[in-house]
Order: sequence, then C-alpha cells, then structure tokens
Amino acid sequence: MSLSSDSAILAPPPPSGDADKLFDGHREAAREIDDVDGVCGKKRFIIASILGAAVAAVPFLWILWGTWQSPSFFRKTVYQDNFYDLQTRAMFHGHLWLAKGSLGIEAFVHGGREYTYFGLFPSILRMPILAVTSNLDGRLTAPFILAAWLLTAVMTALLFWRVRILIRGSAALGAGEAWSYGLLMATILGGSTLLLIASNTYVFNEDISWSVGLTIGGIFAMLGVLERPTWGRVALTLFFVLACNLDRANTGWASVGAAVLIGIWFGWDRHRAGLRRWCLPMLAAGLVPLIIGCAVNYAKFKVFFGVSNYDQVWTHVNAYRRKFLASNHNAEEGTTFIPSDVLAYLRPDGIRFTSAFPFITLPSGPAPALSGVLFDRRYRTASVPASMPLLFLLTIWGLITAFRPKPIGKVALTRVLFLAAGAAAAALFLWGYIAPRYLGDFMPLLVLGSAVAVVDIWRRMESRSRRVKSVTVGCVAVLAIYSMVANIGMAITPNEEWNTHRVLAFVEAQHSVSSLTGESLSGNLHFGSALPPWAPADQLFVIDACAGLYISNGEDVSTVPAQQLARRTWQTVELGHQFMRTFEVTAANPISDTTESVSLVTVGPANVALSATRASSAGSVRLMPKFYGGVSNVDGQSVTVRAGSRHVFVVITDPATRFISVTMDGTLRLEANVLLAGAIYAPRGTFESPGTPAAISATNITAATPGPSLCRSLVSKA
Repeated sequence: MSLSSDSAILAPPPPSGDADKLFDGHREAAREIDDVDGVCGKKRFIIASILGAAVAAVPFLWILWGTWQSPSFFRKTVYQDNFYDLQTRAMFHGHLWLAKGSLGIEAFVHGGREYTYFGLFPSILRMPILAVTSNLDGRLTAPFILAAWLLTAVMTALLFWRVRILIRGSAALGAGEAWSYGLLMATILGGSTLLLIASNTYVFNEDISWSVGLTIGGIFAMLGVLERPTWGRVALTLFFVLACNLDRANTGWASVGAAVLIGIWFGWDRHRAGLRRWCLPMLAAGLVPLIIGCAVNYAKFKVFFGVSNYDQVWTHVNAYRRKFLASNHNAEEGTTFIPSDVLAYLRPDGIRFTSAFPFITLPSGPAPALSGVLFDRRYRTASVPASMPLLFLLTIWGLITAFRPKPIGKVALTRVLFLAAGAAAAALFLWGYIAPRYLGDFMPLLVLGSAVAVVDIWRRMESRSRRVKSVTVGCVAVLAIYSMVANIGMAITPNEEWNTHRVLAFVEAQHSVSSLTGESLSGNLHFGSALPPWAPADQLFVIDACAGLYISNGEDVSTVPAQQLARRTWQTVELGHQFMRTFEVTAANPISDTTESVSLVTVGPANVALSATRASSAGSVRLMPKFYGGVSNVDGQSVTVRAGSRHVFVVITDPATRFISVTMDGTLRLEANVLLAGAIYAPRGTFESPGTPAAISATNITAATPGPSLCRSLVSKA
C-alpha cells in the first residue's frame, strides 16, 4: 500500500544490521493494512449489492405478481404457462412427447407425436415439486422467474467482485465505488429488460430469465478458471454450461464456445506448463454439455441442432407463416434480417416519451422491417441504448478496457468471455423475429461489460478529488434512475395478456395523473362506430356514446386473420350497458328431466342463453350458459346450484371485438370470439323459461349497475 511505501521512503536510514528486519516489518504492516481494507471493502461491497437488489425487488415483484391487480405469487397467464410442467410429467413417464393438443399451435409434430422445443432444465427443476403435488401444474412460471432473478442477482454480485479482484487486486474500496456497485445492481435487476420479461409470466419469458442467470453464472465460473484453475471451478463451469444448453440454444452454444476456447488456450500455452493439464477438463466442460444437448434434440426431432419450422402446428394453420418461410429459404434466420434487427435493438431513439403516464414507454408501433423484408413477427421493441443507457455506455467502456493494447491487471482474461457473450447477443441480428424479450440475450454482455467498466473507472478515480468522485456517482445515479423509470414504464402498460380489470385500472391511473399534471388524455381519444384494424399504442377509442372504451396496445396482428378479426390490437377498458348486461337469476328444480332454456341477450340472429337441467343430487339444478350463433355454437362450463338459490350473471356481447363472455357470481363460465352482427337486445324486467313452473326466472338489473364512469369522464373533458 502507499502508506507503507511512503513510510519506507521517509524513514531515517536504519543501522545496517537491522535493515532486513525493518523492511520485513514494513511488509508485514502493509499486509495487515491490506487485510483490513479487504475485509472492510468486501463488507461494504456486500451491503451495497444487497441494498441495490432490495431497491430493485420492489418494482420487480410488483410487476411479476401482477400490476393493477391483487398480487399473486402463483400468478397465471391466459395461455402458454404450463409447457414445462407438461414436459416434466412426460419425463416422469420416461419420454419427451406430450399429449396431443396440449401445446396448441406451439407443438412440433415428429413421428406422429408432439414435442415442445423448450429445453429440459426448467422442467428438471420442477420435478421435486410436481412429484408430490399436481395442484401447482401451470402455476409455477412466476415463482421460477423469481428464482431465476435471484440467481441473476447472486451471480452478478459474485462476478462484480471477481472482476474487481482481477483488475485491482486488494485495492481499498471507497464509499463512492460502493455506491456505484449498488446503483449498478439496482439497474441490472430493476432497470433493465428483466422487468418487461417479468410482466408476462409465460414460458417464453421464463426461458430467457433462466438464460440470463445461467449465462452470467457461467461467465463467473469460467473467469475463475482463467484466473486459477481448480477442479471445483471446472465443475461449476460444467454445471452452468450444461444448464445453459438445456435451456436456450444461443446462450448455450456461446457458453460451449467459451469453454472450448479456454481449453484450447490452456493446451496452446507453452509458457505455463501447469495450465496444459486443464486443457482436457475444460474441453470436456464445453463439449459434454453440447453432446447432451444434441442428444436431447435428436431424441425429439431426429436432428442434432435446431428444429424444422414446417413441423410446427402454427406453420400449418397460418398462411403468412408459410409465406415468410418460403421467402427465406424455409428458415427463421438469415443475413437479410441484419439491418432491421440492428436498427430495432441498437437505435439510439428506440423508446417513446409521452405526456401521459407512465411518460416513458415502448415505441408506439412494431419495429420496422427495412427494404420490405418479411419477418415472422415484429413486436413493439425498445432498443438497448435507449432503454438501458447506463449498461450500454459502461459496456462500451468495458470493451475498450478489455481489448486495449496494454491491458491493466488481468482484465485480458475477460476477452474470450466478451466474445462469447457478444456472440449470443449478435445471434439475434440473424433472427427473423423481433420481440422485446430478446433483449435478455444482451444482458450477460451488458453485465460483464459494466463490471469491467466500473472497476476501471474507479481505478482512474483513485487520485481524483472528492468533488470529481461525487460527480461520477451522481452521473451513475441519474442514468440508473432513468433506466428504472423507463423499464418500469414499459412493463406496466397493457399487453394482450391483461384482462379488462387491469386495463381499466391502468387507464384510471393515467386519467388521475393527467388531472394532476394538467395534461388531458383528450388528445388520445378517438370516436367511431367500429374499431380500426390498428392504431398507435395508448390511443383510446370510444364506440357509440360509451358503449365501449378501448386502448390500443400498438401491436400489428395483420398476419393472423383471427386476431385481426377480433381486433386483438385493442384492449377493452370499460363497457357500457349496451354491450354488458347484468341479470339476477333464480333456479328452480325442473319437474321433469327435460332441459329448459331462457335467452338472456340476442345479437341479430345469435343469442346467449342459460339452460337448466335436473341435477343428480336431490334439490339441485345444473345451469349452463350457451351461445347459439349458427356455425359457432359454444357451450359454457356447467355448474350445479341449490334449487331456489339466486345468482348474478353478467353477459358481455361486444361486436367491436367479436367477443362474448358469461360470468356467474364473478366466475367466468363462457368466453369466445365469434361473429356478432345486428341489434343487441335483452328482455327488460323479469322473464322466465317456458316450463310450468319455470326452471329459470331472470330479472334484468342492468340499469341498477354502475355505468361507464371513466369513459363519460374522459368524453366530458374532450
């Protein structure tokens, strides 16, 4: 340390016989001071990291457990949240194929059997839970996204400390540097795309959540091997590389490449013979997971790498998907996508600022396709520089630091890991599919780059004044706060998975905040008798004097005719009495075994009816809502009730979104997208089924229920 060096320089010359003892004493004192600084620095680092993670946990858990609704640890989505559970159940039976129809359009059919292309790792993690209970099937995605987030937090902190030791050794860690690590942890965990990933708890997002944590863990393990190989570090590398390969292909193969390159480098190094014996273990740590991954893929699809897109059910039912594949040599990837992908993920203005809450959010429409190139799908997607500027700028700094001609400390050891993490991110530029969740593939690169940059920045700050250090922390804090605000804003806006209650709560929040800021939502308000096929995100649309209020999610569904017909670009905010009717129903025990029905609502030639049948148990009636619409008849879920009991039925017949639903006492019993055309009619007062006595007595109480108050308030201020 400098203190011991200065003491040695300033001390008077010692007697010649005691010189060696004196210098030994100085060295021992220096080591003691270094040990004290190291312990204090590590504690300070741990505290800063925990505080940063704790700050990030607040928005993350709010978003993961469901914004604008009652929080739920086992939060479900409306679709595609049970694929890993289904695969776990199949593995319990000794195979990998799943029940026909259980995966819907996501299934890949090979040899007459259906498979999922998702990896085995998340399914393996579920085994201990699903082995003892079936009550959690389809409910584990949210808890496991949280587990992946915690893994990311732990491995990120460990990686930061390892990078610091490699570059700066036992240099003292000051308060400013500790603050920077805390802010960086908060940014990675609560100011990055991890929030948007948590906003939709379905398998696509869990896949990427695990990929981020596992890849960062692999980088940490391999950096340890590069610093000082041990069997423990090699085994940890093997675990993370294998887990990556059993989760997500591009990060898995990148991890394999890094491990293999390290093994080759160890065997090639002629200056340090001790490294050569680690050549084969590191090659095995990379190649064994690759072989296992290939074996699993072959067991499913009879090919070692990838899948055939023509084996997917979605390809057979969607004409645009077939057109897209035919235009790109039957592949999802290609060099023609690079310009559009680079623009989408790296443009500096890839985010939107608005005068309405939440003020910073996703672009108003899908990412553009340059030169008319066909993409499989394009979603509204923020760019890395615009949504995560702190991580992006630090990563540029980190890359320069790692690859400079005269590297500091042992930072050159990170180069092969930069190449691997960069390759995983760069693979996205070849993909004919643009989605915000794919920003997760940039995260390992951003975490490694930020770690190197922060260490180097504070190395340079060591001799600077307190003022300069304070300004540095302030700049980091400003960018960290912006990143958190931006990513929270993107994650709390409506998407197609939201129900009406959540969308209504969001627009009410927008309306309340606009009242405080003086910025009316009237500029977003449009009127008409039918919803347009598409509109920019956040546009509000009123149909027929508040019969319906809707908000656009900005997504283009023109390539999916059924979604286009159902106007899936639009989320229902609030419905008026014309589209939503409420009935109080009393069920009597039928005197015969015949079924009696009563029509609740008619829409042109179609109608929503309620049927009553004698139940097997005495004094009970089985009720079932039904939709009769010619070619699109739909039966709802039946329920057995006590004869003479009263129940509230809410019937939605929304011709704007071609949607019908029936709820009984707040529980959904029927829903479908159907063609609705014609005048909407519901009997007034009390009416009965035709039996004598009537099995069903219904009273239209719609007029006594609350009207569309939010819509009326918005219209009054327009």
